[in-house]
Amino acid sequence: MKFEILLAKSFDESSGKIPPYALLHTHLRYVKSAGETIFEMVGEKILENIGLNNEVWLSRLKRGLSAACLCHDIGKANDGFQRMIQGKPKLSPKLQPIRHELLSALLLAEEGEVRTWALNLLSDGDKYDDAEELLECVIAAVGGHHRKLDEEWNKGSIALRDGGCGQKVETFLTHKNLQTLFNGQVSKEVEFDLNKVLLNEKRIDFQFSSNDFRDKLEDHRDWWRFTAVLKALTSAADVAGSALPEKTKQIREWIETNLAESQFLTAEQMREVVKVRLNGNELRNFQKAVGNSKAKVTLVEAGCGTGKTISAYAWAEKHAVGRKLFFCYPTTGTATEGFLGYIADSKVEANLIHSRSPIDIEKTFEVADEESEEKQIRVESLNMWFPQVVVCTADTVLSLVRNNRRGWYNSPAILTASFVFDELHAYDDRMFAAVIALIKALPNTHFLLMTASLPKERKEFLLKHIEGIEQIQTPKELEELPRYKFQKLTDRKNAFEIAERAKKENLKILWICNTVSRTQEVFDKLKEANLSVQTYHSRFKYEDRKQRHRDVIDGFDLDQSMIAVTTQVAEMSLDLDADILISEIAPVPSLIQRLGRLNRRINSDNRGTPRTAYFLTLEEDKFLPYKKTEIENAVKWLDELIGLQRSLSQADLAEYFQRLPVIDDEKLNKKSLQTNWLDKGWFAEPQEIRNPNVSVSVIMEEDKKVCLKDRKQIINKAIPMTYSKKMKGWGELKGNLIAPPNTIAYCKNRGAEWQK
Repeated sequence: MKFEILLAKSFDESSGKIPPYALLHTHLRYVKSAGETIFEMVGEKILENIGLNNEVWLSRLKRGLSAACLCHDIGKANDGFQRMIQGKPKLSPKLQPIRHELLSALLLAEEGEVRTWALNLLSDGDKYDDAEELLECVIAAVGGHHRKLDEEWNKGSIALRDGGCGQKVETFLTHKNLQTLFNGQVSKEVEFDLNKVLLNEKRIDFQFSSNDFRDKLEDHRDWWRFTAVLKALTSAADVAGSALPEKTKQIREWIETNLAESQFLTAEQMREVVKVRLNGNELRNFQKAVGNSKAKVTLVEAGCGTGKTISAYAWAEKHAVGRKLFFCYPTTGTATEGFLGYIADSKVEANLIHSRSPIDIEKTFEVADEESEEKQIRVESLNMWFPQVVVCTADTVLSLVRNNRRGWYNSPAILTASFVFDELHAYDDRMFAAVIALIKALPNTHFLLMTASLPKERKEFLLKHIEGIEQIQTPKELEELPRYKFQKLTDRKNAFEIAERAKKENLKILWICNTVSRTQEVFDKLKEANLSVQTYHSRFKYEDRKQRHRDVIDGFDLDQSMIAVTTQVAEMSLDLDADILISEIAPVPSLIQRLGRLNRRINSDNRGTPRTAYFLTLEEDKFLPYKKTEIENAVKWLDELIGLQRSLSQADLAEYFQRLPVIDDEKLNKKSLQTNWLDKGWFAEPQEIRNPNVSVSVIMEEDKKVCLKDRKQIINKAIPMTYSKKMKGWGELKGNLIAPPNTIAYCKNRGAEWQK
């Protein structure tokens, strides 16, 4: 079957014209231009960050990235893909008969004209003798740039299994569109027998070669890191080259602007942030110690309210200069709290975080076959290339080592960054292991790890696998200040009586429940009792959540009684000082975080008096979302502290936490540090970043129209909800489920719940 043109992508045919970006040869050159520009702007920074010598590796990165970008989609020049994308009648497969990136990798791996051409690109006229080694890395980048080259090639055989194609695939390497690409060095077509490729000798040969390559990487860790970077940057260049489809010049200008030196931090900017935050005060010795750390990896264990966030910016003044800064939190909710609580009101920080791209990326994605979720991820990822400081969930960064799209698409920013991982105790085992895997993968990068309390077994695991960590703890004079008195409550009626008394005494109460439904129930009852109360949790539209956050913070600043009823969101970055804490029993790290909002402002000069925390016991059927063992450990911890019969300090909390029995978890072991990004040779498939959860993003039917009109409103209107079978069959808008009428009840003052 003959084709006048070869396409890389489908497009909107209503205009009657074929846009340049849809043509295969044009797309390859756009992506090559994007890759070369990324290299020009940040190639040296990236090699420095991953600990590779520029004299040896800079030329390799330049040649390898250019070749990988030019080769990444040559496998699309086959009859099966072209019949699918061009919609030719009769025998048109609905799926690729074989994944195009696998064909690209095979063309480069097997002896033939394409491999010879690629070696010529990499050797630059016999100037370099590393072309063979470099080509193996290029094959890994080309084959893995969609992260779907699994070792069994299951995804490649779908079309063969389901029909819609023959047993053979014919290539169009001599097509006129590709002749300028190959410079006349490819004169023969290659035909692939799908049974041999997917089931027999070609598959076996490829796997043996991949195993040999993987063993080389295991023995030569410089090549291991280099290959990982090449794979990630090839995928990022593909996204940039596809997102800016008009002309090569526009692609270059956009990348040059957003990866320019002006988009990396200066010491002066960080000093200004610290100055604004201190508001005329001096840095504490503890904060200076964090800022003066000389290690690549710094671990800060300090109680809540000690000024860790200011110390992080003091640290960045030395460790993030000339880099991006990623400020990472464990969940979307905590990232939101970090932004709302510390940055939204700071013009200095907001300017660093909300740098503006000169091109509206959202409007440039016009490729018709782009899935809505994939398009949204690409847009969001490119929008993270240009800020100097990024406040995000840890998934954004950890997705790199776990071979997920966001990390690959963000790689020009991530690989030029320093990192703060806050609230480290709240990371589940997979996330915690991923942090360590990232540190090992980027040995010359700077990391600040912050937590109020780190379980003993986790700390030992961290110190075992990462050498040279500098540990900084809060000064004893702060840790040993008597702050708390503990009481257990077995009846919630007693908690409501305490709230009534607090009104008469003009006190501020923080009341924390473990579920949204109980939070809403408590809020309703306090409202009925005519008490001054606000509620705050994750199940709000973002636009309302911002207001609820503001109402809680402002309410605690007023000289009158106030009750804030919240969920776990209060544990992270909710900067308020309560007179009384009422909390359901939760895992010990969570309770320590919650206590950080009680008697928060005392220090060595303002010692104050201890304040009371009341802990509500729970029946076993209400332990969720926590495990039974976690609650039992927390009860033991509380009983031992209450048994001391004295006021308690943060040092007491940490000491008795370390005495608790370890909850065995097989996930946290050496195997959990492995990553497909680095350890799978030529193969690539994504891994889970965190333990599975059931949270999904939902948009109310009433908000659908405004979201369709202005896609940016999706952020404001989206509501995080726990997944339910009721959601099966719901519509979707850019990765968000659309809630049909009469399924979810919503109130801007109390949030969302299932319609009764």
